[in-house]
Amino acid sequence: MRISRLPRSRNHLRRIVAQMDLPVPWNRDELVNSVARRRRRPILVVPVAHALVRGGHFGLWLARATDDVILYAAGTSDVHAMHIICHELAHMELGHDRTAIGDTSVDSRVLAEAAPSVDTTDVVKVFGRSNYSNDQEYDAELLATLIMSGRRSTMCDTGGDPRASRILGTF
Repeated sequence: MRISRLPRSRNHLRRIVAQMDLPVPWNRDELVNSVARRRRRPILVVPVAHALVRGGHFGLWLARATDDVILYAAGTSDVHAMHIICHELAHMELGHDRTAIGDTSVDSRVLAEAAPSVDTTDVVKVFGRSNYSNDQEYDAELLATLIMSGRRSTMCDTGGDPRASRILGTF
């Protein structure tokens, strides 16, 4: 009998979320700072022009020599922006900067136009959130969803409703 990697991966990712000690009440800046402390590297979150989206990327993680930068489209909804940020944080939590090659499809000119306030001269790797075609993207997306479900559970009280608790528990 073949055992699916999905349940094993999901359990591993749930352990990561538990170790992240999600802020209660939910606070994006505290979450980012918490990941930065664990990585021992500052993380800068920057909204940028929609040029990244037109280029096929909803968000980017720039792994620079001494810090990390998360870029996301400025005009997107708060929930979508938070999911993009969580996705990039998930890549960081999963250590994908140590194992991934990086995204070679990112045009440095487009990046400079979209994020003129970000110094791109010491970028070591660029990771783009444009598809879910490999295991690392799948794991990052699932971890981001689990982080976001933690956000939802801290933002809304189920009022003891077992159906609501069961639904939240499936994420």
